[in-house]
Amino acid sequence: MKHVRKGTYNKLKTPRRTMRSASGLRAKLQSWRELSLSKKITILGIPAFIAVLVIPLLTYLWFARDVSNPERLMNRGNTGVRLLDQNGEEFFTTDQKGDLKRLKLEEISDDVEKAVIASEDKDFYEHPGVSVSGFLRAIYTNIFARDNSSGGSTITQQLVKNTLLSHEQTIFRKYQELVMALAVERTYEKPEILDMYLNSVYYGEGAFGIDEAARTYFGKSAVELSLAESSMLVGIMPAPSAYSPISGDSIKAKQRQDYVLTRMVEDKVITTEQKNTAYDEVLIYAQPKAEERTLAPHFVEMVLGELYEKYGEEKVKRSGYVVKTTLDIEWQKSAEQIVTDQTSINATSGGRNASLVAIDPKTGAVRALVGSVDYYNAEFGKVNMATTARQPGSSFKPIYFTEAIDQKLITASTIIRDEATDFEGYKPSNYDFRFRGDITLRNALAQSLNIPAVKIMQELGIDEAVAHAREMGLDTIDSENDYGLSLALGSAEVTVADMTSAYGAFANNGRLAEQNIIESIQTKYKETIYTHRTKLSNVQSSNASFIISDILSDNIARSPSFGSRLNIYDRKVAVKTGSTDDNHDAWTIGYTPSLAVGVWVGNNENVAMTSGGSMMAGPIWRKAMINFLGDSSSEEFDQPGGVIKATACTATKVGYEEYFIKGTEPKENCQQETEPAQQQTDFTVDSDNDGIPDYRDNCDNTAAGVQVDNSGCPTQNSDDESDSDNDGIIDADDRCPSTPRGVIVDENGCPTVVVDADGDGVVDSLDRCLSTPVGEQVDANGCSKSQQTEPPPGIIEPQT
Repeated sequence: MKHVRKGTYNKLKTPRRTMRSASGLRAKLQSWRELSLSKKITILGIPAFIAVLVIPLLTYLWFARDVSNPERLMNRGNTGVRLLDQNGEEFFTTDQKGDLKRLKLEEISDDVEKAVIASEDKDFYEHPGVSVSGFLRAIYTNIFARDNSSGGSTITQQLVKNTLLSHEQTIFRKYQELVMALAVERTYEKPEILDMYLNSVYYGEGAFGIDEAARTYFGKSAVELSLAESSMLVGIMPAPSAYSPISGDSIKAKQRQDYVLTRMVEDKVITTEQKNTAYDEVLIYAQPKAEERTLAPHFVEMVLGELYEKYGEEKVKRSGYVVKTTLDIEWQKSAEQIVTDQTSINATSGGRNASLVAIDPKTGAVRALVGSVDYYNAEFGKVNMATTARQPGSSFKPIYFTEAIDQKLITASTIIRDEATDFEGYKPSNYDFRFRGDITLRNALAQSLNIPAVKIMQELGIDEAVAHAREMGLDTIDSENDYGLSLALGSAEVTVADMTSAYGAFANNGRLAEQNIIESIQTKYKETIYTHRTKLSNVQSSNASFIISDILSDNIARSPSFGSRLNIYDRKVAVKTGSTDDNHDAWTIGYTPSLAVGVWVGNNENVAMTSGGSMMAGPIWRKAMINFLGDSSSEEFDQPGGVIKATACTATKVGYEEYFIKGTEPKENCQQETEPAQQQTDFTVDSDNDGIPDYRDNCDNTAAGVQVDNSGCPTQNSDDESDSDNDGIIDADDRCPSTPRGVIVDENGCPTVVVDADGDGVVDSLDRCLSTPVGEQVDANGCSKSQQTEPPPGIIEPQT
């Protein structure tokens, strides 16, 4: 019997094959030994000949014309960047420079020359144009350390790299750089090489060359630069945008200046005393040039930032890249106009800024992005509020509601008691300080009630909610932070861009598409070097996503709190609003299967407003959705196979049809088969003709001709003592200017004691039925169905 070795073997590498491969290697070595010396030289010599002679010769011939002409050498790579929208239409170009002005070395401050040699290449006047040690170090890090970013370049090599070669970090490219650096050294004297370098390098703030840099930063010529100014400009050269003392990090700029001055002292070109004097000198920067207005400025910043991170700023500035972005120019123009127009209206309620993001939920492509109402506003315009974290208020609720549905802790028909509740010291209230008693989850979420939301958060668990939020891309929420139950009402900070993507996952059946702004990148030679591929992550079930989408698109369930102001007629559109305490932030986010739009309204300095999400952000969102959707066909949310429709019961045991994940549908029978017909509020009635319908008019007897705000109350004048909510506190001192009539307030105009004798959730001052039997569900007037004699007088504007 044959001996069988124990163990398992890879099919492709059995012991027999291993022996064969070993014997084959020995045979090849034996064959090599038997070759004559001339044949060995031929075999090894051909690759060496190509590497040593052919590659350098071809490289030199390719660039010979540019090397021989200093102006061509300086300007060859100076081609800038072009940005195109998704349809190929150009909307932005940058750094499309003409010929750079060349100053001779004697026309440049001596301090610039000393600073750049000390900090960049102290052996510049001794070496032949290349650093052998730097080249060997680059080879080592590429091969052994697996790091392709090693430097070691001389000033001559940097000139070649910036103007002739690509910035690809490979041994082959480094070899080409070495060859061309030697060619440049043979063609030019050292002072000529140095002045070409100083005249072609990028210094940030759109300035190429030392002359333009001196005038851009200090408003003077290059020869007039002081030691302090020279060391600052040379210091920022490695990363000019990041280190710019004007628009970058001024602390890092000062650190870089100190580094340059220290190197100059070490090289004995200045004294320590001169260094200290220069470092302490207060630099006066020139007034920046008036900015040329451009479309989508914050989006452009984001694209350029991504390019700089990917390829390096110096390379991008000279690249000639043609970048196809995800932007839709027409959508962007529409979004900017809508934000501008509505912000002028919102300003009367204290909202001075806004941001908007529109994405394709299926791909994550950003189709429109407005970072602020006016990018060119010197006070706050440059801050991109689309990517700045703010508290989302109630717009955060669907994030954890979905997880609770997924875990089968709740269903859309779950009955939750909406009543005054003390959560171990945390006592939240609803936006109108009223309670509804027993209410279905569908209605609680659609009407943005806070007590049911906190109860669901408590049931799910804060850690679970945070973990799920981070899975949905809300990574500004710190899993280590102890938020407490206030997280249920949106106390954690998130960005509009991230929240819009998260809502996009609801639209995309639980799949989160990684947000992207670049579709492809081409070089100036038409070579495609990057193509985006959509990245999808399954972050929640399609079943829970569908149920949430159905709730958020339920116009009837939403109407008791929001009326019809968020409806987009003839379309199934999901939407949720959010407001924070004292209306510091107002949100509205909504979507269809192919479009998600998020809007934030507020003030960068966190000043409170007098209205919330549906009134401030809602109009921007609605107009944008209507414009973006245009005449496209209406879409429905696809019902997954794991969702069924079954009969559920309301709190009053009335049967209605509801969606459930299979296995979670209720088994009980309802006492009544259908809900009795309800008398609907007429949302068009405007008794005082002030343009604000009665259902949300807090001042429904305004005199004719008086200008009103979004709540229907007279706009506040600085010299009057208006009291919009008639609570005895003038608007100028009222921190809660929309308090419901009859509620007792404190010295700040905010509710204190709320008397509710029959415990029906409606304060006595507003209760038309003061003796409602315990347990009966009531309407806004505090009346149960058996007590109703007339329709409700209106709806209080929700602040969530």
